[in-house]
Amino acid sequence: MPDLRRLLPILACTVLAAAGCGSSTPRADDYDPGTTPPAQFQNAASLCEKQAEIDEKNLGRGLDFTHATYNRMYDACMRASGFTRNPPK
Repeated sequence: MPDLRRLLPILACTVLAAAGCGSSTPRADDYDPGTTPPAQFQNAASLCEKQAEIDEKNLGRGLDFTHATYNRMYDACMRASGFTRNPPK
């Protein structure tokens, strides 16, 4: 029978690596601009990026390796700006 004390660190590293690889940061390309002019859409996306970065610094405290805080804020901001997320590719 394998020694579980040796397997635990390996399992922990595997779980952390999988969690980091499984996350993705939403980008402006993930949202449908609709009839919004491109410059206005990019401006809204830029403002949402800045808001998400501020939120991640305040709430993530450098411990959020999956960037879930950033992703939620960016998504909420883009949706509040009237943009819908494109279906997954």
